[in-house]
Amino acid sequence: SSGINAEYGEIMFFKIGSTYCSGLTMGGIWGAWEHRKTFEGSSRLLKRNHFLNCVTKRGTFVGNSLAVLALCYTASSALVCMGREKEDIWNDVLGGGITGGFYKSTRGVRTAATFTGVGMIAGLAVNLINGTLDHGKHYAADTISDTVRDLWER
Repeated sequence: SSGINAEYGEIMFFKIGSTYCSGLTMGGIWGAWEHRKTFEGSSRLLKRNHFLNCVTKRGTFVGNSLAVLALCYTASSALVCMGREKEDIWNDVLGGGITGGFYKSTRGVRTAATFTGVGMIAGLAVNLINGTLDHGKHYAADTISDTVRDLWER
């Protein structure tokens, strides 16, 4: 049991950290682009200050937002896996659905249901991308065919 918890902790640490760093990068690019559209006639010092403000404002916003989503996704996927006592593609799909529904839960039932579906698709995509990177190019096709076969056997 402690080995499984350590494994989930390592997975969560890696996914949240890498998502945060990716968000910082994307937000920094957004901030740099935002800076580019303003302050054309200003002094060099003011331009540099504005650039740093834009990059840090957008970078931390996107990084923190994506890190919170990654935390919710990895935690819900781990809880689903522990509850089902089985490791397969459905843990990521259901974890993504829980995250999507939770993300938009304050916007009403219809919006939460829509984002539950979006989250499930995102969870499927994350599983297939990670599996392909870890296990090779045949992972996606093999996983989908195995999952469909399991559904029809039930």
